[in-house]
Amino acid sequence: MDGPPEIGGMIAYCGHIGRRCVDKFLRDAGCDITPVQSQTLVYLSFRGGREVNQRDLERELHLKPSTVNGIVGRLEDKGYIIRQTSPADGRCRLLRLTEAGAEKVAAFHAVLRQTARFYTNGLSEAEQAQLRELLARIIANLENEVNSV
Repeated sequence: MDGPPEIGGMIAYCGHIGRRCVDKFLRDAGCDITPVQSQTLVYLSFRGGREVNQRDLERELHLKPSTVNGIVGRLEDKGYIIRQTSPADGRCRLLRLTEAGAEKVAAFHAVLRQTARFYTNGLSEAEQAQLRELLARIIANLENEVNSV
């Protein structure tokens, strides 16, 4: 097929190769976590030590409960999070970052910054601003479509 590449495919590929890049840098830095596990720890760290309902994490990661359950289980086994049943509702699981988890978050922030630099390498400040604006519009278009159901 001739013509320019399809934008949606290019954006999807950026996400795919970006995750591979983060995974490589995490491994190279000796971090024993996957990119989605790092997302989980960062999400919990932004909650300032407060407990988080596992369902909120599912919504944040846009993943099925069974997938998030596996991620949480592996992080719990590594000692990075604590999962407990909610005293108010036995059906809910509450998550909290441990001290070891907080240390892990601090250790891989540098890896995430390193990856972020690759996204914008060679782009001027003006080009970066334009790209942010265009991506924000694309995101808004997609969110409007998804939320209109």
